[in-house]
Amino acid sequence: MKTSTCFAAGALCLTLCAGAQAAAATVPAVRPVRPALEVTPAFDFDKKTRRSVSGIACTPDAARLLCLVVFDEGTKAQFAMLGAARLDPIGKPIELADGASKGKSRGTGELDAEGAAVAAGFHYVIGSHSVKRRSCKSNPTSHSVVRFRVGSMSGSPPQTAVTELVRTTRLWDLMQQDPYLQLHMQGCLGDGAGGTPAQMQSRPGINIEGIAVTGGRLYAGFRGPSEDGSVPVFSVDAQALFEGGEAHPRLDRLPVGTRIGIRDMAAAHHSILLLLGPDDHEAGVEGVWAVAQWTPGTTAPPRVLASLDIRREDLGGACFEAIKPEAIAILEESAAKFRVVVLSDGVCDGGPLIFDLPRAQ
Repeated sequence: MKTSTCFAAGALCLTLCAGAQAAAATVPAVRPVRPALEVTPAFDFDKKTRRSVSGIACTPDAARLLCLVVFDEGTKAQFAMLGAARLDPIGKPIELADGASKGKSRGTGELDAEGAAVAAGFHYVIGSHSVKRRSCKSNPTSHSVVRFRVGSMSGSPPQTAVTELVRTTRLWDLMQQDPYLQLHMQGCLGDGAGGTPAQMQSRPGINIEGIAVTGGRLYAGFRGPSEDGSVPVFSVDAQALFEGGEAHPRLDRLPVGTRIGIRDMAAAHHSILLLLGPDDHEAGVEGVWAVAQWTPGTTAPPRVLASLDIRREDLGGACFEAIKPEAIAILEESAAKFRVVVLSDGVCDGGPLIFDLPRAQ
């Protein structure tokens, strides 16, 4: 199956071709339902880190959602309370590099946290598992997945108590046993600038940017490699990943579009939402941002629900560089729609935007 992606008349057009048959579907371009949420106070980091939001996971079924927000700079994350018009950071930043490490030691460095998830009382944070973007140098600390619990909040302002924090490198070990991913383990990102001749001649490198945990399995979504219009999703048994036992690894290659990758994931009831954007070759496809719905365990390809029309958003200020959606969480799910919050890289504190996405029929 070959997939191509383009913009036409403000909507995202996806053409899915199977042999000589072709079917075209136009999906809506949706605008935010309101201006960006106010973030007060700012997240407790320097400006560079505040502009590097890369994941969000919110505890469901609460009047105000407790959300974990992660950043791809450094090794820390922070919680925030999400309301109708505000995202309020609370407590002190959490050091994700602490805790017992399961698997071989990978040394110290930047976690490069790229996604967050919450399921069955645990919070999860995943590293990119990639090389450094510009130098193509190895970053072993990114070969980690972190799991922890959150105790009751106390104090004013409230503080969050993190317990049972464990970091594992087993996902990296399992990925190396997959025949397809093996071909990309040593590759560079983007154009490979800065890599050795052997690295620059190898196939595109791996770069995880999304995570979802549902049905007892942990799903890692890749921004790259993006080949033949498809990107990988690698899944394992979530409990076994941290506690030992058979992990039952599985690789799916999802047709999402030419030079398109997964930028984040969010678990819905019986499906997973995929935040889609440019793969690691960013030039020329900056305007492509969309959300698709995928049902694991089926042969059906992801179905794009909507493209995100963010071209007219003015998030302004001295802390603004660009709007690059990097994080998504589901706020409401009904028979007709998903209401989601999307945070962006390049904007201090993520510039949270709310979208209503029509549900796939």
